[in-house]
Amino acid sequence: MIISGLPFTLRQLEIFAHLAETSSFRTSAEQLGISQASVSNQLKVLEEQLGLTLFERKSGRKPVLTPEGRAFETDLEDFAHAAQVLAAHKSSGGDIERPITLRLLVGQGMFDFYIRQKLDRFFSSYPQIELDFETHPPTPDIARILRKGGFDFALINLRDGYEEPAELKSLALVDGGIYGHRDLAKGKTLPLTAEEVSELPFVLPPAGSKHERDSRSWLASSGIRPRKIVGHSQYYDVMSAMLERGVAVAPFSNTMLRPEARKYVVELMPLVMWRMMLFRRPAAADPRRDIVEQFLIDCTIRNPDFPVVTIYDEALRDG
Repeated sequence: MIISGLPFTLRQLEIFAHLAETSSFRTSAEQLGISQASVSNQLKVLEEQLGLTLFERKSGRKPVLTPEGRAFETDLEDFAHAAQVLAAHKSSGGDIERPITLRLLVGQGMFDFYIRQKLDRFFSSYPQIELDFETHPPTPDIARILRKGGFDFALINLRDGYEEPAELKSLALVDGGIYGHRDLAKGKTLPLTAEEVSELPFVLPPAGSKHERDSRSWLASSGIRPRKIVGHSQYYDVMSAMLERGVAVAPFSNTMLRPEARKYVVELMPLVMWRMMLFRRPAAADPRRDIVEQFLIDCTIRNPDFPVVTIYDEALRDG
C-alpha cells in the first residue's frame, strides 16, 4: 500500500492539535516555538487543503472548533494512535539512542536575531541533540572554512555574484545594501546616490582585517568611498546597534537587522543582493540531522519576520 496525496502535513496536524487543546493562537505559538502568524497561516492552508472550516474565529474571542473541526480532532486521535503503533517498530538500540553533537556555522545576524531565541525550546524538545554554534561574518572563503572547520551544517549569506561552492545549496535571496537610520537621509530622496552615501558616517569590520578590505572593495565597486569612519567592530549585532542609534551606516544584508529595527533602519542605497546558503555535511542517515535542518529553516525562511525576497523552493516556506 502506498500513501500519497494527503491534504495535510504532519506539521499542520501538530499545529491543529495544539490549537484544539489550548484554544489560543498565542499559547500554541509559544508551545511550538513559532510566531502566531505562522500558526494562523498553517491553519489557513490546512483548511484550504481540506475544504473545511475547522475553527470559528471572531475578533476578541478564542477560536472554537466547528462541528467539522471536532470530527477532525476525533479522527486525528486515531491517526496519532496509528502513528505510535508504527513508531514502535523502531529499534530500541543503536547509535540513534546516543547523544549527538553537531557543529554549526551560522551568520551572525541570523544566529543573534532568529535562532538563539528558539534554542531553549529546541534543547528541551531534543535532549539527545547538542548543537555547537560558531558565528561568522560573510566571506567568499566559506568553502575553505567549511572544509577546515569540520562543520556538520552551515547557514550563511553569500553576496550574489560570488562563486557558489558546490557544497552549498541556495535557499533564498535577500536584500543587500547600505543600511542606516532614516534620519540620516532626512530631506533627501531615497535611494541615495553613491556620493551622498560616501559622506555618511560608516562603521566597518576591524581595521586592517580582510573583512574590512572586502567591504571597502565591495563599496568601491559601487562608487562608494567612505570619508568618515566612526567605528570598527567584528560583531554585527554591535554594528546593527549603531545603525539603530543613528550614529553610523554599514553595508549589510537585511537579515543582519533586528526585525524591530526595520521601522527606522532603512536601505539607503541598494547594492547586490545576498544568497542564503545551506551546507549539510554528508553523513550516515540519522533523523536527528533532519530535525536540525528543519529547525534552521523554521527559524529563518518559515519565520514571517525573516526578510526574504525570493525562495527558490516554495515547499521550504510552509513545509
